[in-house]
Amino acid sequence: MKKKIKTRIMFVMAAVSLMAGIMGCGAKTSQNSGDAVGKEVSPDGGSSSGADGGIIEISLWHPMGGVNGETVERIAAGFNETVGKEKGIKVSPVYQGANADLAKKLKAAFQANDFKNMPDLTFCPAGETGYMQGIDVVVKAQDILDQNLIGLGIDDFEPAAIKALTCENKVVGLPYAPSAICMYYNKNAFKEAGLDPETAPKTIRELGEYSARLTKRDGETITQYGFGYQLDSWVMSSWIGQQDTDGKGYSLFGDNDNGHAANMTKVEFDGNQTMKTFLTEYQAACQEGSFKYLEDDRKNNFGSGNITITLCSSADITGMKELAAGKFELGIAYLPKVNDSAAGGVSCGGSALYPVDKGDAAKLDAVYEYLKYLYSPEVQMDWHTSTGYLAAVPAAYELDEYKSFLENNPLYGVGVSQLHDSNINIQEPMCGVGGAISGFIKDGIVSVLDGSSDIDSAVASMAQACNQALEDYNLANQ
Repeated sequence: MKKKIKTRIMFVMAAVSLMAGIMGCGAKTSQNSGDAVGKEVSPDGGSSSGADGGIIEISLWHPMGGVNGETVERIAAGFNETVGKEKGIKVSPVYQGANADLAKKLKAAFQANDFKNMPDLTFCPAGETGYMQGIDVVVKAQDILDQNLIGLGIDDFEPAAIKALTCENKVVGLPYAPSAICMYYNKNAFKEAGLDPETAPKTIRELGEYSARLTKRDGETITQYGFGYQLDSWVMSSWIGQQDTDGKGYSLFGDNDNGHAANMTKVEFDGNQTMKTFLTEYQAACQEGSFKYLEDDRKNNFGSGNITITLCSSADITGMKELAAGKFELGIAYLPKVNDSAAGGVSCGGSALYPVDKGDAAKLDAVYEYLKYLYSPEVQMDWHTSTGYLAAVPAAYELDEYKSFLENNPLYGVGVSQLHDSNINIQEPMCGVGGAISGFIKDGIVSVLDGSSDIDSAVASMAQACNQALEDYNLANQ
């Protein structure tokens, strides 16, 4: 385990000098400084379409594939055929690959001041909030909301999503695709094992007990796993955060409010004992329930019945329903609590939207018109019910049409209820080395589960590796 963590540390130290543009909350960057942005003439060499009565075309970068991508396209087409036709605006969605690919392309364009190849509006994952804060041409959500540019204020948005996108007490991105981690399970397998298909495990200990009853073997070979998932910092932000160690109702993964108040400089999960508490519970449950604790195409394994319980985003509901269709009844439940004394709850994940100011005022105004459309309760409901992502504007849940939908599709309400039942201070760590930290967490947990490390040593090694990566990053980006 120490060898794996040292390898990751060496990689981080070698890479951190290349990450001057990948800024954490509170860090400063000189790229795209204000004097690089012309306000009178479009820096990409073009003029404001529509100035002569023509169509203003808005490029929208997104990372959505499958049915989610189809929904992005359909919503844009709906705008183009209505408000867009009336106001002379056309939105053109452009798929840029998964989140990591989109973020890479954005950074390349920003670092090169390549206005011609920047989008007018872009999705960006919540994990890149600190980076987007440091880019001057990105219009910040706080300014948009304070100036009432889209007819909404901060209080109109999902509170947990606003918190997830806040740096130094200012909202950086506009919440658009909030999500919550949920537990998905095979109700048919529950029935076969003599378990109540309407009652899912509520704690990690119960997860181990259920998994033991669901596991099937052919000799020494496991043919059906009860639970399968490889843990990373995403789910751990919830299992760390939901432990109430000091009476506040939550615990911190890292200092400075998990990096939302200022640069995260160290992790807190070792000092507040939350990682040790979790590992103690999880190791016992894993041993009892024979967890499949290494990543191995869990979604398809779940669909085939090889795994009967797993964890996925609320936004995976449509795909998981398709995998289960005709084979078994799908169940969705809250993420189990670490133990009976934990407060429960999950962190808010997902993506945000960012307008890009390339110096064309007419284009920017057109972007705001599209955002007004996107954040209407009706379009928010369409987005939620089509994709499984949660509505960024809770007013969507008050629509009679949504209430009727939920009566026939109750699984879509699980992620919504879980997020609303969670403390908004349960958050993922916001920093410039989130990927490295997730790797350290994965390695450390596996080392405990495979017996190569004891819990105390693993916690100490994870904390040391994470803190070293944070120190190197912050020094490189002062």
